[in-house]
Amino acid sequence: MEHIVLEYDESTRTALVVATSNKREPVLSGNASPYIVADGYDFESRSWGAGHYFTDIAAAKIDYERSCRHSYPLAEGKLRDDEFCTIRWCREDVATALSEYLSYPIPATKKNIDDVVGQLMAHGSFQDRSIENGWETISAIIDEDALDLGLSTKQGVDFYRDAFGHWNSTEAIVWPSSEGDAAFVMAVPADSEDGDLAVYKIDACLIGDDEITVDDIERLGGKRELCVYKHGFDGIEAIRNFANRVAVDRFDERFGVNNLYGDLPDLAPTLRKVTEGARTTVQTPRDPQAIAAAALSAAEGGAKGAVEHVGNKH
Repeated sequence: MEHIVLEYDESTRTALVVATSNKREPVLSGNASPYIVADGYDFESRSWGAGHYFTDIAAAKIDYERSCRHSYPLAEGKLRDDEFCTIRWCREDVATALSEYLSYPIPATKKNIDDVVGQLMAHGSFQDRSIENGWETISAIIDEDALDLGLSTKQGVDFYRDAFGHWNSTEAIVWPSSEGDAAFVMAVPADSEDGDLAVYKIDACLIGDDEITVDDIERLGGKRELCVYKHGFDGIEAIRNFANRVAVDRFDERFGVNNLYGDLPDLAPTLRKVTEGARTTVQTPRDPQAIAAAALSAAEGGAKGAVEHVGNKH
């Protein structure tokens, strides 16, 4: 019998075949049953021991899966006569969607997977849409704001989202440190071989009146706090860990800097703005006589005496 092997299970030696005419057309005329689940299929002789014959490929597919000892539940317990396959999604697929198909990766925790399954099943058209578009449908339905990113603060969440949305070398995000004595810059790294996302820290005392681009930060004495290929697993975890650190405590005060002409943006005005208090303190001369007078007044118990603290923070 002329036939084509559609599927084959090596462990059970079961094949799903279709009888053909002219090696391409299924034999559908008369009472023929072209779809066959063949037990003990032998490729060399192209024969089998026993077969189950079907006119409907959907019924043949279901029988084939059962013969191969695979779980194959019917869609909603029924299959229409004109259907020839069903689509199945499992929790592992949802985990893959969370880590690979959204605008930024989300931890595939049990709770997040449960929440996503609930979101998907709440859409009556999910099955029809997913047959047409697959992963795109899942990612379009998922409400990322309703899921737990595993980050401790809203600022951390904002930083994480912005990190994965940051692509352009002509854009940067600047925010102050929690003490205000330094600024952080998130940008495409000056040396692209080191990653596709970097966070630099530059102390207020290093920020002068001249132009500063990303290329200048390390030359001036700043340093990289983070530099990763953000879509690799190590990069994802590094960004998540950084987002949980003190460095992004004031990320809600962030400022975007960009250059519309395709050049690296001048960060200096924004850096000066976010570190203005610290830079003023550094640049303001101290009066030794005033400091001594204030100290004497405090020692004598003056109600209004105040000592100017200098040096390291206590």
